[in-house]
Amino acid sequence: MSNLPRGNLSPGDPGYYDTNSEMIYVPVGVFLAICPIIVGTRIWSRLGNGGHLGADDWTILVSLAFALASSGIMLAACHYGYGRHTYSLSGPDKYQAFKYFYLCQVTYKTCINLTKASILLLYLRIFSNTKWFRCACRFMLLIVIMYCIASVTATIFQCTPITKAFDKSMKGTCIDNGKFWYANSGFSIATDIIILTLPMTLVYALQIPRVQKAALMIVFALGVFVVITSCLRVTTIDMQARTPDPTYDIASTMWTIIEMNVALVCACLPQIRPLIIKWFPKLMPTYYSNSRENSDKRAAYTSSGLPKSYPSSSGSHTKSEEGKWARISNGKLGYEGANLANFRRADSSSEEYTLNEEKGLQIQKTVQYTVEYSPDGKRDPYIGSMV
Repeated sequence: MSNLPRGNLSPGDPGYYDTNSEMIYVPVGVFLAICPIIVGTRIWSRLGNGGHLGADDWTILVSLAFALASSGIMLAACHYGYGRHTYSLSGPDKYQAFKYFYLCQVTYKTCINLTKASILLLYLRIFSNTKWFRCACRFMLLIVIMYCIASVTATIFQCTPITKAFDKSMKGTCIDNGKFWYANSGFSIATDIIILTLPMTLVYALQIPRVQKAALMIVFALGVFVVITSCLRVTTIDMQARTPDPTYDIASTMWTIIEMNVALVCACLPQIRPLIIKWFPKLMPTYYSNSRENSDKRAAYTSSGLPKSYPSSSGSHTKSEEGKWARISNGKLGYEGANLANFRRADSSSEEYTLNEEKGLQIQKTVQYTVEYSPDGKRDPYIGSMV
């Protein structure tokens, strides 16, 4: 920004035609290139793995539409002089610049709350087995939706008549925008922190290697960047709300654009993480080493679906006994001559939550079973696992 005195300059004075429009052009240009690619990658990752679009995906698509609309609106505002000194604009240009800024306030609030809703819907999709977590997500989702409706309504009707919001020459009354913007930022930061911390307990409880667990927690914690941008935006609100040159002091508008687009990107990262790992396996080598270990365990079953022999503790069963194993069918394991009543489920401590990354990010419950058989009347333990 210019350090010239705040008084009105004449057209012949240096700085009369100064502009801060690059504060809008740069973030808009960057995110216009990034956000559609990130959201498109998320959708492709979901559909490419045989999955289907859920409510969280449709919501993020609508949020992307509002983010793109916000960017387009602010480009139009800059075309009419947003970023230049107010006194250097003609009456019609000033009217258009304020009108587009007013419209951006509506699309911004819609976009940021839809992004929050998409994250909560994603949580409900991947952590669906935990009752308290479902209730917490549904409660937060209700709060976000209600606040979205209330804040958008308050933004539209911030002045009476409505057109006074962008035509300052009209008679009428308006709410205190400074207080309204502070209240909106406070709610946004508070909900961001809650949404950010909600899944950490469940992720920490996952029975996966520590490196994978840490990486997964980092993916969910990337929302901290949204909190940071929101806090930076708060520091500029008072200046834009009280400045006598509102089309020139536009730092708050810049952070508004950055905030909603960063939120959009962070909301998509958990879904595209499996794709990133697939494309760049060296980023998480432990993931693949763990996968190889699991493959070695699964190799205990033949391609026909029959389990291979495992030496028992007493080494008593023979090849003829191994041939008596029947195919696993409908979730039941049969054995010719074995007493199926001897099959018993492992204790509850063997239950765990695992992460399935083949068809998007999902949490599935895995139960480990212990199977025993006694073909000759003697107990001979055989340990296996069924998922």
